[in-house]
Amino acid sequence: MRIPDDCSRTFRYAVLALLTVLVSGCAGLGAYRETPRVSLVSIQPKEMGVLEQRYGLQLRILNPNDTVLPVTGMQYSLQINDREFAYGVSRQPVSIPAYGEAVLDVDVVSNLLRVLQQLQEASTVKQESLKYRISGSLSLENHLGKLPFDYHGELNYLPTGPTTP
Repeated sequence: MRIPDDCSRTFRYAVLALLTVLVSGCAGLGAYRETPRVSLVSIQPKEMGVLEQRYGLQLRILNPNDTVLPVTGMQYSLQINDREFAYGVSRQPVSIPAYGEAVLDVDVVSNLLRVLQQLQEASTVKQESLKYRISGSLSLENHLGKLPFDYHGELNYLPTGPTTP
């Protein structure tokens, strides 16, 4: 049984069109040679429910590329001391200039169990710092793919008390 030339030609055009879309999507993300650096600026409690808590985060997004970064949305999660603490999404658009930065106010959601685990761990282990990790991806205007990010940081804190001269 032979496939008619019309079907074969249509199939070839469909495959060619699909490849063109895929290659253009990858080429669009190729303009961003380096992943953006997303770091935590601050965290503030917003709503404290019995089972769920909402925190406001300020995130600094640094664009190390020579091209504008047209962010249309993002998804992210926050880990504290290697444990997932909170997660969130934002559809706040921002255009980050080449070699520039922006600070975004976003929300995250946590649950009581995660908060209790963090408090229990903090009370049993003597720590002088708090490790955090923020990871996720940025959705970009007119691009099919997402631009991932992953940043590790540490907040040092020392016990407050009288100091001797």
